[in-house]
Amino acid sequence: MSEGIVSYRPGEGPIHSLHPITKVVLVVSVIAGAYLAPTPVVVALLAALVAATAADGVLGAVWRPAVTILLPLGAGLVVIHGLFTRGEGAALAAVGPWTLGGATVGPVTLWRAGVEFALATFLVLAAFVLAGLLFVTTTHPKRLMVGLIEAGVPRKLGYVFVASLQLVPELQRRARNILDAQRSRGLDTGGSPRERIRALVALFGPLLIGTLVSTQTRSLALEARGFSMEGPRTSLYDLPETTVDHALRLGGVIAVAGLGAWRLL
Repeated sequence: MSEGIVSYRPGEGPIHSLHPITKVVLVVSVIAGAYLAPTPVVVALLAALVAATAADGVLGAVWRPAVTILLPLGAGLVVIHGLFTRGEGAALAAVGPWTLGGATVGPVTLWRAGVEFALATFLVLAAFVLAGLLFVTTTHPKRLMVGLIEAGVPRKLGYVFVASLQLVPELQRRARNILDAQRSRGLDTGGSPRERIRALVALFGPLLIGTLVSTQTRSLALEARGFSMEGPRTSLYDLPETTVDHALRLGGVIAVAGLGAWRLL
C-alpha cells in the first residue's frame, strides 16, 4: 500500500467488525453532533474518535492525511477570524502601527473573539475529517456496497457513492504510476516552478485519458455481469447485524436528536 493514499486498510479491529450501515449512521451522527454540540462535547467527541482509531489499529493510516488537511486549515482559520472577527473588542495581541512614506499602516490586531471562534470551528471540522478518514480506512468498498443494497438503496446510487469514495485514492495511484513512468524515461518532474508546471501538464493528459478508459472498462465489466438486470441476487459477503450494531445506530440517532432539541431550546 502506497504511503499517503487514504484507502481501506484490512484489519480485525472493533470498528472493522461493525456493519457498514452502522458506520454510515455513526459518521452522519458524528458530523451532525459536532455541528450541534457545544465545544466541550466536541472535544470529547474528538477524543473518542482518536481512541477508536487507535483501538482499531489504523492510527498510523489516519493521522498523516488528517494533519495534512487540518494544519493549513487551522492556520487559515486563525489568520482570517483572528484578524477580522472583532467580537466584543478584546485583543490578544497587537503589532504596529507603522509609518510608510508618510502614511500610517496598522496596527494589526489579533482579536480574542476571532481566535475563539476559529478554534471552535476547527474542532468541528477536525471531527468531520477524523470521522471520514476512520470510515474510509475501516470500511471495505464491496462490503459497503452490499450493505447499502441490503438497506434498500438503489444499486446505481450505491455504486456512485462507493465509487466516489474510491475516486481520490485511484487518481493518486494512477498519478504516481504515470510520474514513475515519466521519470524512468528522463522527464524532470522537479526543479524550478517552470519545470514543475511542465511536468504537471505532461501528467494531466495521460491521467485524464487513463481515467476515462478505466471508467469505460469498468462500465463494460459491470454490464457483462448483469449490473442493470432486475431480480434477486446473491452476494459473496455475509453481513450479519449484531446487537452492538443496533445499539450504536440507536444511540447515534438519539444523541443527534437530543443535541438538536438542546440547540432549539
